[in-house]
Amino acid sequence: MLHEVLLALSGHPSPLFDKGGRHDNPDLHSLLSPSEAALLKGIGRLAEHHRQLRRHAKWIASKHRSTICRAVATCIQETHLARFQKKILAVESKILTKDPTIVGAYDIVPLASVAAEFDDWHRLMQWLWDITCSMQPDGSDDVAAGCTGAALINRLRNETNTGFPEIGQTAIGLSTVAEVAWLRQLSPWLVYGKLPIHSTVDFFVKLEATSNGGQPAFTKDKDLLPCFVSPATASSILFVGKSVRQAGSAVPQGPNLYRGNIDQQLAATHLEKLSSLPLPINPAQLSRAVSAHLLPMGDITCLLTCLRRYFLLGHGEFATVLIDEAERLVTGRQQGTSRLLQQDPVKGLQSLSIKDPELNQTLTSTWKVLARDDELGSDDTLDFARKHTTLETPKTDFKRPTSADGVRNYSQTISPVEFGDLLFPTTTMLHLDAGPPLDLLVSTQDVRNYAKFHSYILGIRRAQYKLANLWRRTSSRRGDTGKRKPSSGLSTKHDMRKIWATSSAALFLVSETAAYFEGDIVRESCDHFEQWVKHPVAGEDTELSASSVHSKATEVAQRDPETLAAAHRAFLAALTYALLLTDSQYTRELRSLLGNIDALIAFFNRFLDIQQKADVGSESSYTTAEQQKMALELDRARKKVDSDSRSVVNRLRQLDRDRLGSQRYLHVPVQESGGFEPWKGGGVDRLLMKLEFGRMRDEEMGWDVV
Repeated sequence: MLHEVLLALSGHPSPLFDKGGRHDNPDLHSLLSPSEAALLKGIGRLAEHHRQLRRHAKWIASKHRSTICRAVATCIQETHLARFQKKILAVESKILTKDPTIVGAYDIVPLASVAAEFDDWHRLMQWLWDITCSMQPDGSDDVAAGCTGAALINRLRNETNTGFPEIGQTAIGLSTVAEVAWLRQLSPWLVYGKLPIHSTVDFFVKLEATSNGGQPAFTKDKDLLPCFVSPATASSILFVGKSVRQAGSAVPQGPNLYRGNIDQQLAATHLEKLSSLPLPINPAQLSRAVSAHLLPMGDITCLLTCLRRYFLLGHGEFATVLIDEAERLVTGRQQGTSRLLQQDPVKGLQSLSIKDPELNQTLTSTWKVLARDDELGSDDTLDFARKHTTLETPKTDFKRPTSADGVRNYSQTISPVEFGDLLFPTTTMLHLDAGPPLDLLVSTQDVRNYAKFHSYILGIRRAQYKLANLWRRTSSRRGDTGKRKPSSGLSTKHDMRKIWATSSAALFLVSETAAYFEGDIVRESCDHFEQWVKHPVAGEDTELSASSVHSKATEVAQRDPETLAAAHRAFLAALTYALLLTDSQYTRELRSLLGNIDALIAFFNRFLDIQQKADVGSESSYTTAEQQKMALELDRARKKVDSDSRSVVNRLRQLDRDRLGSQRYLHVPVQESGGFEPWKGGGVDRLLMKLEFGRMRDEEMGWDVV
């Protein structure tokens, strides 16, 4: 009978029990005492649960639609049922070896001793049977009737608090297996932007069919979210996967071994971060894995600092060195066009053509000068800029799609007026290739907007720098023009005074404009945005357990990538509006002023060179004619600068009248911009106050030019 008991417990049919595990054999029942019959009844139920559990778990492991349920069913088979089978073999071994713990006197094996060996398995086997029935109802072969992986994970997490140690430990083990299977579903979406190949129906990210043949739309199903995934983390996961997918689809086809190696290394790094998550998964740790590991705070800070210092010219020395290097390159190219430059400096400059290698050489020289003058000797932001920034001519290339449907694009329409052709005769732009994962925060369109900001502010700074250099030519300020012949065309002090008055007024205008844009607008806006990024409000963060907060106290909390991207686009939109780049008339007037300032400086320098030749006694009829021509062109350029200066100031006054009330600043809904509210301050009236003060000062001196 003991042999039949062990066979029945192993899952084999036995004459001791019927199909339902009941002991109803009347012939055998008459030979047993009531206590033995009760013991056999309990063993029969355990044997029946084992048979049913093994059969049902096998079906789930092979046919269930959820890979998470399959993984849990496989774990039940290979771990817990296998452990039960080993227990049966261990009891049999004790009987055969006559172990005194189970074999009594005269080699009698009490049935109670055998039943006692399996006392701990009755509750556990019943619980495992309930778990498998919750995954798939018993007797149902309909795959649609099975539960989802998220529902199974949530139940297993709840079962860890039943109070029974054996059930709690088993629930933790099965929950760990289920969460590992869920992470395997998550990893292809986070790393490659692809939905899992198997059990797509069980993953919370869903692909919606589009009728118009546009970009595929992805949504999240809240019913498929495990309890440890907060809504904010789910949105971040959706955003990251969509961005990675769109970035990959935008890359041109063709062999690119270097790019492939970079992607493989990045994928391996992200997979390592996901696999390092402790199990069971903590909501705060998962959020950090999605945010901090895939988009680290240190990298975000480095990127924002690079954009601020070199694209928004927060590092003033960068602009000065870049202008000097550009002037050095253009001057070197003038050797082949010296004749044309002597006849017409403006056309001579426009005839120059600069290639991309020469542009990058100019930028490289700029980095070298900055590195040489760096007192600290090591600058991570400078190293980042050197690796990821290039100076090039605009190209028509592929454009990365908008990162996510959930991230509203607040980008303002920037004026089409081009400022990129001021530094060099050909249009150039500063380009940043951030690469993944930083392109989750800064898209290609964002980089283009930064390039426009750079050209815009640099053009103003360049005009200021070149006008200030006029005062360094001491020979032009000696005041001995009265001794020159009238043939010069500008022989009187009054004529030269007009030029200096115009130059001084223009210098004041561009200086105050640059100070307003860089000091009042860019600096305050960037400080406000960086403060928001680095120091999130505690209530905005994902839910944190007390233990996780204590263990991660030294880590800097951060927002999810989708929130950061939405806030960054709102920041750029507000900055575009505050820099007046949305007003085509103002940018057109300012661009005309900057171009005419270049012409004024070119004619003035040429005129002074001719005068110097005349002063040393090398004057000829050709020199005199050229001097008169330069004097005429110089006077025309002066009048154009005067006119453009007035036009710029008049447009500023008109903008100040138009931007009243809610139009003073760009309004971005806080609830749709990741909770970020752009900085509001430094209206156009602040710039006008400074310009009006300068105008009153000039009127007192007799210069009515602005």
